[in-house]
Amino acid sequence: MLSNLDVLPMPAWDLINIYNYRSIWMRQQGYFSLNIATTRGCPFKCNWCAKPIYGNKYNTRDAVSVVAELYMLYTEYDACHFWVCDDIFGLKPGWVTEFNKLLKTTNIRPKLKIQSRADLLLKEDTIKNLIESGLDEVWMGAESGSQKVLDAMDKGTTVQQIYGATKLLKKHGAKVCLFLQYGYLGENASDIALTLKMVKDLLPHDIGISISYPLPGTGFYNKVKEQLKEKQNWTDSDDLAMLYSSTFSPKFYKYLYSYTHNFFHLQKNKYFLLNITKTISELNKNQFKIILKLPYYWLSQKLGKLKLIILQIN
Repeated sequence: MLSNLDVLPMPAWDLINIYNYRSIWMRQQGYFSLNIATTRGCPFKCNWCAKPIYGNKYNTRDAVSVVAELYMLYTEYDACHFWVCDDIFGLKPGWVTEFNKLLKTTNIRPKLKIQSRADLLLKEDTIKNLIESGLDEVWMGAESGSQKVLDAMDKGTTVQQIYGATKLLKKHGAKVCLFLQYGYLGENASDIALTLKMVKDLLPHDIGISISYPLPGTGFYNKVKEQLKEKQNWTDSDDLAMLYSSTFSPKFYKYLYSYTHNFFHLQKNKYFLLNITKTISELNKNQFKIILKLPYYWLSQKLGKLKLIILQIN
């Protein structure tokens, strides 16, 4: 396994038809975003995670190398937003501080979208350096609002840390998005309710939902592999498939996915409506859409809750 990532050359961006790619982004989003990677690996022990890809060792590119790549992409290709596809961004002690200092010496101000853990986002200095470096959006591996489920996953984080990190990041103006996971071994209706409560309490910018999926090479896979039978490849199942015996039926979890998204949008729209200060004449098109969709999400949530109860019984 390569440990010195700085021996690798810069990605061959010139082999991509970057301008066509940029025009699509600009037309659809109004800005141009590219992906970069600054690390490989993750030292944490979540027993369901795709660790066999890069392993437990955490290897980091030098901050000088990363800033040089960002500068090139920003100045030559007009990319202003970067999705940093590391499992965990800036874990190495002092790396984010150095990265921030180096970035300040350039004339670029990129926006960054990163992934991280709640327990790494609890210090004011860390958040300050991230924000000054252009942090715009954080995808946090929250997984569940139940401590019982987090402990079963060997996640190594607490629900309290998820709440604390989210509030601190929001305080400094970052968008906080939560990865959620349903169907882990032992999860029951009370655990699901705690996850929904967390979504309501924290009102993240966005959410991503998955059903616990047993990836070969993980501890979770070893626990359920005898139940998998013929469905052991992506080609044999979709990403919301329930491949092992869990608390509820596969139909329940597929519907829970939709229900949670509707629940999330309802909470966001209610918050917007309760805190709106503009007059009707000042509202823009998107804000009107939020108001008009509120009855839909409210009704969907009420009917959805009833369907979930029925699916639990069946």
